[in-house]
Amino acid sequence: MGLTEEQITHCKSIFSQFDKDGTGRIDRFELRVVLEQMGQKPSEEELFAMINEVDDNNTGKIEFYEFLKVYEQHQNAEDGRDEQDMIDAFVAMGGNPDTTGSIDTDKLINVIRQQFEMTIDIERLIEDIDEDQSHTIEYQEFKRLLS
Repeated sequence: MGLTEEQITHCKSIFSQFDKDGTGRIDRFELRVVLEQMGQKPSEEELFAMINEVDDNNTGKIEFYEFLKVYEQHQNAEDGRDEQDMIDAFVAMGGNPDTTGSIDTDKLINVIRQQFEMTIDIERLIEDIDEDQSHTIEYQEFKRLLS
């Protein structure tokens, strides 16, 4: 599993709130509530697919190790959506959908100042991020800037 100890501990804490009888299982309806408490908002289709994919013993209940699989899968899906959002923003600023190309720093400064009306010291941030001092921001630099 690719979860950190902190994530596993967090999952165990949430999971145990719903495992009232201490059996190490929650039913499929409680899974939605658990995921929502963890900041996830699965659709009905996603929830159904998650349960079917991890319910190894077909009990209709999710055991803790199965719950960890669900959480990890959902985190990976969220990470994929976050990455696509980042790529979309990069493309909107002038980069390419395959993450090649670059963004002109003057355009980025204009967008930050004029369109978003942010008062951050964007020039300093760009100077720190633009490692090759090209006055353009490549995708990896853009990701670091927004992180």
